[in-house]
Amino acid sequence: MKACIVARASSGHQREWGGAFAAGLRRHGWETEITEQAHRADLLVVWGVRRREEITNQRLRGGEVCVLERGYLGDRFRWTSVSFGGGLNGRAEFRGRQDDPARFNDHFRPLLRPWSDRAGYALLIGQVPGDMSLAGAGGDLQGWYRETTAALKARGWAVRYRPHPQAVGRGLPCPIPQGAQPIGGTLQQAFDGAGLVVTFNSNTAVESVLAGVPTIAVDEGSMAWPVTGRALDEVVRPDREAWATALAWKQWTLDEIRTGDCWAHVTEAT
Repeated sequence: MKACIVARASSGHQREWGGAFAAGLRRHGWETEITEQAHRADLLVVWGVRRREEITNQRLRGGEVCVLERGYLGDRFRWTSVSFGGGLNGRAEFRGRQDDPARFNDHFRPLLRPWSDRAGYALLIGQVPGDMSLAGAGGDLQGWYRETTAALKARGWAVRYRPHPQAVGRGLPCPIPQGAQPIGGTLQQAFDGAGLVVTFNSNTAVESVLAGVPTIAVDEGSMAWPVTGRALDEVVRPDREAWATALAWKQWTLDEIRTGDCWAHVTEAT
């Protein structure tokens, strides 16, 4: 079996994780190649989903696609998600058993805080324009911010808008929706005064749910989709244990990938 692992030469991060993935596959008898251009192989491994044409061609040939991306829990630079099918985040396929709570307990248990019932503002989360996770936004994320702000205010919420720090850092336009007030500081500081968090599908929803703030996510690409409301009137506080347990099995460390432990888990019979 042969794997084609696509990683940009200019990206140290892609090369590091791609190299580890290649080493893990070789421990399971795979022939591997790290390249900048996809070509015919049994398995195509890519970082993110921007290479849509190559992913589509691989699937049309009947080949497997594996997507590596940032993790969802904890330090997202230390953990990488491993999924299949060519989708991203909540639209991806995650394989292997995900019902053992030991992994979440060992690495992430302190992140899970009790649900809050405080009255506070609605925290509207900005995302980076053009991010691949926003494909379902229809290209008008600013319009969604405006409409959501107006709808929240009509329900009696004071609205605070937090633009994505990366968007601000890149100098991308981050207009404050009419009727909202900007909020700075750390994400945790923003959570501390929030009675509700609202996002399209940002990974911030994972952090806010863990922090115990009721959260609305309106797109199924959100990794917090199982434990969030889907509409502004749906403020929920569900049990989070099964969700958190499963989420911990969707991401892996560099060592776990390099040793082949990750590949053994995601390809085991369930």
